Amino acid sequence: MTKETKGARTRRYLYDCAIQLFRARGYDQVSVDEIVRKAGMAKGTFYIYFRAKSDIILEMLRQYDDYYDQVMAGLPDSLPVDGRLEEIVRAACRFTEQVIGLDLIRVLYSKQLTAGARNPGLLNEDRALFRILSGLIAEGQRAGVYRADQDVSAVALLLLHGIRAAFFEWCCGSSRDLTGECLRFLTLVRQGIYQDKN
Repeated sequence: MTKETKGARTRRYLYDCAIQLFRARGYDQVSVDEIVRKAGMAKGTFYIYFRAKSDIILEMLRQYDDYYDQVMAGLPDSLPVDGRLEEIVRAACRFTEQVIGLDLIRVLYSKQLTAGARNPGLLNEDRALFRILSGLIAEGQRAGVYRADQDVSAVALLLLHGIRAAFFEWCCGSSRDLTGECLRFLTLVRQGIYQDKN
């Protein structure tokens, strides 16, 4: 295990202080000055690690990716591919609801809407969840659980879009059961890609 550098510790501490303030008062109500005051650091130190307050949101996405990788690493290989697919969707919902929270997920979606094509890294297909979904679908195809005539990336992207749509609806207050919505969508997609056993 690699030892965390002083710079990495400083970055993480600034991130943690910012997230605490965002949760307590809301993203738009917190300034960089308040973040560094809470962290007990100079404002210049913040700008060594983050270009702007909004970069905290990008760091939040890295936290998501690390979490997805940890969840996948903890799932037993003996769990059928359907079970692992369901667990990763449950984990995405759990992390969003319990760790990120409603206010910060709203900020994330707001930043995506305003950044659009200028910031493709915010919600793109190079991230952990897309990679994990693609891997599970491909594994299901190899095992004969899912139809092999379906493009893995297209199915993974469809799932990812459905999950993001459920998150967006949750942000807007139209869905109170985030996990239930995501699992219903997953069930419908799986029904379309199951290998016909007849």
